[in-house]
Amino acid sequence: MRYFFRVEYDGTGYGGWQHQKSTPNIQDALERAFSTVVRAPCRITGAGRTDAGVHARAQGAHVDVDGPLRIRHSEHSVNALLPSDIAVYALQQVDDSFHARFSAVSRSYCYRICGRKRPLLFNRVWPVFYKIDHDRVREEAASLSGVHDFSAFCASGSDVRHARCTVLSARFEPEGDCMVFAIEANRFVYTMVRSLVGTLVDMGRGKIIESMTDILAKKDRARAGTTAPACGLTLEKVNYQGVD
Repeated sequence: MRYFFRVEYDGTGYGGWQHQKSTPNIQDALERAFSTVVRAPCRITGAGRTDAGVHARAQGAHVDVDGPLRIRHSEHSVNALLPSDIAVYALQQVDDSFHARFSAVSRSYCYRICGRKRPLLFNRVWPVFYKIDHDRVREEAASLSGVHDFSAFCASGSDVRHARCTVLSARFEPEGDCMVFAIEANRFVYTMVRSLVGTLVDMGRGKIIESMTDILAKKDRARAGTTAPACGLTLEKVNYQGVD
């Protein structure tokens, strides 16, 4: 039987989502907890990989087990075994044809920057002390909507077949005394969001004169800007049809 669930985590102390031999990771922690609760080895399949230091609010994942689970009891038991910076919720049975990765229709990310040091948001925001032209950044962010080839924002060494992504929405807006870059797309290539944020900041401070449209068209990573640090990035939600 297949069960879907959401995962929330602070990625600060982890090498990312995926299993790694020598680094703590989210997948291993979940597999240990679920295996203990169901008393059998469990393999967790996530909607996608997040990098070291990246957080998640509503990551999607599924697990296959031999028999039915007592939903609330199992959810509570798994959370009791997980470290304090990882939690599961919204555990529910799904059809065996459902797949946490391949059934996803879109993913939403937010990246937060702040113009001053924020101790209470440490490892949640990127402190940017440059003077930023927010109007230009908002305009350039809005131009990302639509279907584009994001080769210019894909890190070298990526094994993706292509860099075409459909961006459903992209905006740069205030949130308290922070600024948030929010983007939703059908897929993302490796380090795409962090590369976009770093480029937008470089545009806002006048370091990059070219427009986002021009950089996308040239498909050259050297034309884009800095890769923003992982700390400010949160996977907000993986979206599905018929599964909340």
